[in-house]
Amino acid sequence: MKALLSPPLVAVAVVVFLVEEIAWAWLARATAALGRWAPIARVETAIRRLPPYLAILLFVIPWAVILPVKLIALWLLATGHALAGIALFAAGELFGVGFLARIYVLCRPSLSKLIWFVRLEGWVRAVSTWAHAQLDRVAVWRLVRVRLHGLLHHWRQVLQEKGRGWLMARLRAAHRLVRTQFQR
Repeated sequence: MKALLSPPLVAVAVVVFLVEEIAWAWLARATAALGRWAPIARVETAIRRLPPYLAILLFVIPWAVILPVKLIALWLLATGHALAGIALFAAGELFGVGFLARIYVLCRPSLSKLIWFVRLEGWVRAVSTWAHAQLDRVAVWRLVRVRLHGLLHHWRQVLQEKGRGWLMARLRAAHRLVRTQFQR
């Protein structure tokens, strides 16, 4: 039984931990950048001031927003539009994870006043650490992780090269073109 269950569980764990390692951090930074926009910054300031039990209610919002998107994605899959369904589901998940990451960052100071939340958070971190240690024993996971981090590092280099990157040069040219069109 263990031989039958191990490969699917490892595959699920790999996906979950890749999302945790890569998407969570990236989406947290992206939503933080979005939070610098004045209207959203005002909303975030109000969220930071919420008492703990109202802050907990905010965690329901990502699921309430994403549920209709997931249902539409499932409908697309059921009606034979596999690519559209998968793309919509993935986009919805990314939005939900990003939204959840931002809410967590904003509400954590308030929630840390609740003893049971601090205990639960510690337990979740301990389980995550244990699961990472178990997964680090699997050679496929180590290979995927090394390759993916190498790919991400490469793209970070391409995007962050000041003045030398091909992609950044094209983006700057497109920005200048758009800016001149709006100045006319």
